Amino acid sequence: MMPFAMRVQLELGGSGAAPLPVPPTAFNAGGREGGAAPLLPQTPPPHSMTADASIVAVLRVTRLGSLTRERVHRAPSLAGQVHSVFERAINVLWSDGCLLTLQGPGLLVAPFAVALSRLPERGTVAPGMAVRGTAFDWTAAQCVDLHMPLGPLDFPLDALGEAARAASPSISPAARELERGLASLDGGAVSAAAGALIGLGEGLTPSGDDCVVGALAVLHRLRPDWLAANARVTGALAAAARTRTTDIARDFVLEALAGRFAEPVLAVVTAESVAVARRAADRLARLGATSGADTLHGIQLAVRALERGSVA
Repeated sequence: MMPFAMRVQLELGGSGAAPLPVPPTAFNAGGREGGAAPLLPQTPPPHSMTADASIVAVLRVTRLGSLTRERVHRAPSLAGQVHSVFERAINVLWSDGCLLTLQGPGLLVAPFAVALSRLPERGTVAPGMAVRGTAFDWTAAQCVDLHMPLGPLDFPLDALGEAARAASPSISPAARELERGLASLDGGAVSAAAGALIGLGEGLTPSGDDCVVGALAVLHRLRPDWLAANARVTGALAAAARTRTTDIARDFVLEALAGRFAEPVLAVVTAESVAVARRAADRLARLGATSGADTLHGIQLAVRALERGSVA
């Protein structure tokens, strides 16, 4: 964990700065046939924000991942643009074309998240605002490694509890196919099933994407050698994530393919006892409407599949 210093300024896009160029995939309509609605809210800023208004806030960072630290250091002066604003998170389209999620204190809920001592006041940040490279206060920030380490599972599968047992109905058939493919470590079957899951279901991160992220967490923990030897599988999933799901889910899947995960996911898979695994699974299950539970289901099916394959 390493402290480092930097500051950032949030300014309304109309304050004289040119809009940040947006890569073709940055505002992906996502979804399957017909697609999901774009994640960028279309509501205008509050009336108190005029076109030439400038909002400056010191955003004190308490926690972030090591790769995120590198991203912010590489950013130009116009570092990003607010992508979407929610009650507990602000998503910024960073200068590298990927998202940076601003959240409140606590464990990082995305591998591309930055935890702040407090989020800006409600109504003071809106989609389209420019993020300049002079204003997060990183002085006391803790930098953590979000890579999944290689190692065994130190708990039995039933420690994950009831929340992991059933997949969302919309993804059950594809999830079963993914489990069968993982049991035989059949690259073609895994690619087809996981590809079918990407973009499947509702939400900012569709249930299918969450399930795939959970399965990838287990593969990076137990069989990173198989992932490394199956570049066609990982390449196909990366292509599907870039073209067939929401912006936020895209970045979760791409990070998972690279072996990086949110801290609640890492806490489950690396738990060192049954009691720790149960607490971590309960915490993960409470994330989002169904995201945590769907991720837990992906963890469960992957562990079960690999255990079955090892005794076959």
